[in-house]
Amino acid sequence: MEIGVYCTSIRPHLWSDLYKSLSRNNTNFNLCITGPCPPIEPLPGNVKYIQTNVKPPQCNFIAANNTKGDYILNVTDDIRYSDGALDNLLRVIVKESNTIVSCVFSDVGNAEGHSYLILERAWQREDKTAKTIKLNFPLPVCHLMKREDFNDIGIDKNFIATDWDLDMSFELVSRGGKIIVEENSFCTEEKGTAHLGCISATVGDYARVLNMWIENDKVKSSRKESINPLIYNDTVLTVSQGPKLDCWN
Repeated sequence: MEIGVYCTSIRPHLWSDLYKSLSRNNTNFNLCITGPCPPIEPLPGNVKYIQTNVKPPQCNFIAANNTKGDYILNVTDDIRYSDGALDNLLRVIVKESNTIVSCVFSDVGNAEGHSYLILERAWQREDKTAKTIKLNFPLPVCHLMKREDFNDIGIDKNFIATDWDLDMSFELVSRGGKIIVEENSFCTEEKGTAHLGCISATVGDYARVLNMWIENDKVKSSRKESINPLIYNDTVLTVSQGPKLDCWN
């Protein structure tokens, strides 16, 4: 079995450490990175780079579609995994159907912490006084899922920068799926690296998730509007589908 790992990045100086983190497993993987900044050193044989200036969710979509394997893992260039994390995630998901599996994110601390959703703008997520609600399912970070489930749900083209993965998680649960946090596996975020979450508040991505899924502080049984998915076509590398910022094609 092999995991297709997909990522968008503008920071090629972080790729080597990401690759080393992914390599501390017995699981076979291949990695595809998309974005406008080419590599600064030769890439290993199981790593592919695709140059494109389209918006980040579409970059992730392109990368996912250029990996191989029945299972796909979304990562960011500044995420680092505990030893054997991919092995553990794969061991869980092969026994399940219609499932997303996540490591414990260090900023959350434990599996229980993944079940809280902040009902505020994205830039207030670090504010400990921001209003939260307790969900009856956990939210993943850099999730592993079956490729067929990823293709069936799709990435909504209305997302501009980030939080499309959060939307995908809610959709999977609404379809009867489940999310599992593997409590013996951990991922951390490299400190001092800016990320797309800083843009999310400005463009309204996080607010879109809340609008689609939350009503009266409760999760809706179905999405407010159906997902309008990105499409892999002849211009997917050159033309951003749906709304975008002026800095993206």
